[in-house]
This record gives sequence, C-alpha cells and structure tokens, in this order.
Amino acid sequence: MKDKDHNKYDISYRQMITRMPKLYRFMSKYKWLILGLAFFDVISNLLITLPPLIIQYCVDEVIPLKDFSSMNIFFFIITMMYLVYSGLFLGHIYIRWYLQYNIRKDIREKLFNALLLKSPVFYAKRVSGEITSRMNNDVGSVSYLASDAFFDFFNAFLKVAFSLTMLVYLSWKITLAIVILILLQYFFVTIIMNFFKKYRKRTSEKWGRLLGYLQEVLSNIKIVMAFGNENYEASRHLRKSREYIKDSIKLGITNRMFEVVGTLFWHAFYVTIIVYGLNLLIKDEITLGILLAFIMLVRNLFEPIFELSGTMIFVISAFVSIDRIYEYIDYPDELVIEENPDKIDSSKGQIEFEGVEFKYEKEKDKVALNGVDLTIEDSRSVALVGPSGAGKSTVINMILRFYDPQKGTVKFNGTDIKKLNIDEYRNNISIVFQDALLFNDTILNNLKYADLNATKEQIEKACKDANIYEFINELPLKFDTVIGERGLKLSGGQRQRLSIARALLKNPKVLILDEATASIDSISENIIQHAIEKIMKDRTTIIIAHRLTTIVNVDKIIVFENGKVVETGTHLALLEKHGVYHKLWTTQMKDDENRGLN
Repeated sequence: MKDKDHNKYDISYRQMITRMPKLYRFMSKYKWLILGLAFFDVISNLLITLPPLIIQYCVDEVIPLKDFSSMNIFFFIITMMYLVYSGLFLGHIYIRWYLQYNIRKDIREKLFNALLLKSPVFYAKRVSGEITSRMNNDVGSVSYLASDAFFDFFNAFLKVAFSLTMLVYLSWKITLAIVILILLQYFFVTIIMNFFKKYRKRTSEKWGRLLGYLQEVLSNIKIVMAFGNENYEASRHLRKSREYIKDSIKLGITNRMFEVVGTLFWHAFYVTIIVYGLNLLIKDEITLGILLAFIMLVRNLFEPIFELSGTMIFVISAFVSIDRIYEYIDYPDELVIEENPDKIDSSKGQIEFEGVEFKYEKEKDKVALNGVDLTIEDSRSVALVGPSGAGKSTVINMILRFYDPQKGTVKFNGTDIKKLNIDEYRNNISIVFQDALLFNDTILNNLKYADLNATKEQIEKACKDANIYEFINELPLKFDTVIGERGLKLSGGQRQRLSIARALLKNPKVLILDEATASIDSISENIIQHAIEKIMKDRTTIIIAHRLTTIVNVDKIIVFENGKVVETGTHLALLEKHGVYHKLWTTQMKDDENRGLN
C-alpha cells in the first residue's frame, strides 16, 4: 500500500521552522533541563574558544620576553579549561541520552494512546506495517531531533558564533576568505540535499510497503505453506527488497557525498589559512601568534559545519516524521463523540435499527445496508442469516459502533447510541468472533481482559458456563498457562470456549456470537453449542450463523439479502414461506447430505 502522505513531504527550511511548535510540544515537559543544558553548552564553548587567544598572546608577547613563569601559569589555565570542558561534556552526554529516551517514551506513549482511540475505519485504510513503521522509525527520528539534533545545532551555532567573532577580531581578511568557502560549501550541500530528499521519500515509501508485506505473509504463513507458495513468496520478497535496496543504495551514496564535500572543504580551509596567512605574515599584517590562533580556531568553526552536513540528512527525516506522527495523533475520528452524553439505561438490552444505510469507503459502488429496519427485543435470541456480503457483519459493526450509519439511527434501549458515552455503551456488549482473538499471555490474563477486577469466583463461573473449566484445571499450570501467540497452543474449540468465557465474564446485556462455531470440528461444535444454549438465557443474544442447524431454536431469525432485511420469523415459519431462508436451508441440507455420502 502506497503511503500517499509522503507525496506532500518535501521539506524546505522555512517549513522546518513552521514545524518547530509541534516539536516543542514533545520537549516542553523538559524545558528547565534543556535550558540548563543550554547554559552548560555556552560555558563549554567559551572554554574551548579562549585557549587559542591565550596561545596567541603567549607566542606574541610572553615568549619574546622569555617569561617562563607566566608561560606555566597560562599553561595551567588552559589545562584547567580543558579539564572543566571534559567534565561538562560528560554530563552533557548523560543528559542528552536521558532526554532522548524519555522523549522517545513520551512520543510513543502519545501516539499509541491516540491509536487506541481510533475507530476501525482508520485501520481499514492502512496496513499494519505502515503503522508499525511510524511507531518505531518515526518516533525514533523525532526523539533524536528533540534531543541530539537540537543540541547539535545549538552547539554548532555557539561554536560558529564564538569562533567567527574571534576570527574577525584577529584578521578580517582571512575570515572573509573562509566565509566565501563556507558559502561555496553550502551551495554544494544544498544540491546534494535535494537529491537526498527525493531518495529519502522513495525509500520511506518502499520500506513501509515491504514491512506491510512481511507482516501480512508471516501472519498468514499457514496459507502460504498449505498452498505450497513458499517459492512464490520468496520471489515476491526478493523483488520488493530489490526495489527498496536500489533506492537505498542511491540514498547511501548521496549520504556519503556530504562526507566527500565536507572533507574537500576541510582541506580547502586549512590550505587557505596557511597560504593566505603566510602571505599576510610576510607583509607584517598579522603575527605568528595570530596565525597559530587562526589554525586552532578554524577547527571550531569548520567542525560543526562539517558534522551538520551529515546530520542534516537525519534532521530532514525527523521533520518528515513529525508530520507523520501528528497525522495519526490529530487524525479526526470518523465517529462523532458526544461531549455531554445522555445517561445510559443498562437495565435491559434492546437494539433497534431505523432506516439505516451504510456504504464502506472502499466499496462506494456497493450498499452494505440499505434502509434496514429491525428490532432485537431484550432477553431474546436473534440469528442473522443470509449469503456472504448480505450485510450481517455490517449490522454487528453498527451495533458495536465501529462505524456510524450514513443515514438512519441505531438505538440502545430507545436512545440513539451516538448520544451515549461510547465506553459505557460498549460495556453492555460482549462479542465472540469466528476466529478467537487471544493474546500471548496466561489463560487468567486473557480472561480478565474483559474485566480487570473480576474475582476468582466470577472467573470460575464464566469458565464453567463456557465448558472450559475442567480442561483448564487439567493443565499443569492451570490458569497460569501461557497460550502462545493468538492462542495457538490450544485447539480451535478450546480457544473458542475461552473466548466465550471471556465474553461472559463481562456479564453483558447483549452477547454477540459472530459465527462462533464456523471454524471448529463437530465434537467441539457440540460442546460449544451446549454452552451457548446455557448462556443465552436472560440476555439479548445476537448470532451470525453459518450453520443453520445451530439456530433452529432461536426466538427470531432475520434474513438479509443485498443489504436489506427480506424475511423475519422463527425457523418453522420461515420454512413455510418458501423464500430466501427456505432456499438457504435446502441448499445446506443437500450439502450436508452429500458430505455424509462421501
């Protein structure tokens, strides 16, 4: 998936300045520490700028007089300056690392908290690899910018300002020649920078796509193996890697060009100072001490410029990353959250749809729900059936308020769910998905995810109701057993029963079973079906059914076709109508009979 937002990331220097307020938001928490560090930097730069002037004075004034006692004093002063500078430098390093990792933690926390509040609409538009890239690469880039890069530039400014002032004081003629060389260096660096921005954008796009591809393949590795497509995926990976490497090589070469230009001008500076300085010395326009001071000071002037030439590639990346992070943080949620929600009625669990219409953004030419009207009464069991794509899952998405209808209203106990506090509303609902979604954690922690304050008695009751309690107690570590990623250490039926127990622990008014027995064996299905029949009592239960034999005893069956409700009634009543449901039932019975004959 191409990350389209990269198209607008062509960062100029003025755009960098306009992004500084966004960067400051991450730094403001540590402003006093940053100011203190900046003060130490001022002192440090003074300490390394003054020794060349002291040496100049010694060469021109003290040595001709052969005043060795004064020489020793000045040598001691210079030594102490460098010792104090070294101590400040070590403290500076520690504080910078402290800032970088704490700012990184703050940025990642802010971004992660923002992502937790996004609706499924947000994630439907993006691949997980791109989100992971922003959580990792972009957060690291911005934390670097807010700590290391910020102080690199501040130090560079101080060194250049102090050194340039001293150089002008010593000889404005040599300083003018050096400034001309600096401007030439800036010209070449700007040309290289334009190439870098182009290749940086390309590699970012291709890295995001490669990361998304890797995650997709690895998460579906069973499908790859089952169809024998290992070689096919290997060739796809090689092709995508080559595309990324091709631009990465160009980016690396461009990066090295900063070093080449820097080294070239480094030598040009020294040649200029020595040749031009010796000419001025012969003409008695400068002294030998001034020339020596110039050679020492020019290092302080050139070093930061040389280092920042390379640093700029990371700085540009970081400024791009600021926008990428804030795009997610400030992304407007598709769900409108009521600031002053109505008081929720949690005494029952009645759901109503009134003229609900909805289209998915990726399928704008297809209506997912078309004027749906339905009522799911409190404490009744309802099954949603129909062919694939008929609208059943969309109804569930509406009930959970993963999406809002484009037209019409969804009500909970008579109140539009848009007017309710979304967290309080969802606390009344539990869902068991077709694929059991579990964490790589203990059984206990997976269960308590529904209710972090659940007691031991509540947990045990939920497990007994879901017919999983005996199995758990047969395990060596019982509830402390780690079940692996996505619960893969358990069988499909065990995972599903664990999901049901987790849903029950919430003690919901509304229980949704999204084809809970569709992907398990017949023995597990019977066990789960008995558990479902037990837990359906005294709560509103909504079932998306693949196997129609599992819903013959529900209170009401709602039949969908092409996004519309076409039939409602009990199992027997719908069979007598000889409509859509009768056709689905007959087809499925014939399929079951054929499978039995085989």
